[in-house]
Amino acid sequence: MRALGEQVRAEPVPQRRLIFEHTVSWLLQPAVRLRLSPTAYAALKEVGLDVTERLRPAYSFDTWRRSLAIIAADLYPTTPLDESYRLLGRALVRGVELTTMGRAMVSMARLLGPLRSLRRMNETFRSADNYVESRFTQCGPTHCELWINEVMDRPGYYQGVLEAGLELVGARDARVEVLSRDGDGATYSVSWRAK
Repeated sequence: MRALGEQVRAEPVPQRRLIFEHTVSWLLQPAVRLRLSPTAYAALKEVGLDVTERLRPAYSFDTWRRSLAIIAADLYPTTPLDESYRLLGRALVRGVELTTMGRAMVSMARLLGPLRSLRRMNETFRSADNYVESRFTQCGPTHCELWINEVMDRPGYYQGVLEAGLELVGARDARVEVLSRDGDGATYSVSWRAK
């Protein structure tokens, strides 16, 4: 067990940043994919994500970043940009439970509970892509800070991922706030109510 305030550090970021197929499929669950307009389908295909075909094993960071922008603009055209990305992050996490691998991950996270799940967040992120790293700092029994190295200039996306993830693992009254930006990354304050 780590001491209060001790940080968990990650591995170096690889040269070619990739997002894995299952991560893309979590976002493109039917509840999202079926709401996309024909214009969005065409725009996604143009940036390298053809949602009418079988997904590739991995996509480039640039394809993923541009795809998120297209989906956010299409699904939430009147919503402020940060909020639309937060909603996308939440949608991705909801898609996790629709896959066999995702259900296994959620079951394990529920057994671990919020704090231990957050402590393992770097491993969770690395199952989704090969470049996101995080640092966990415990501030109290139900409060921590989580730094993420790459938030695609849209910290709301990971805010939504963390909020929905905490809900999945049973955290009560979870709150995730962006504390600061640091280059390409951001630090989040994450808290919840003890049972």
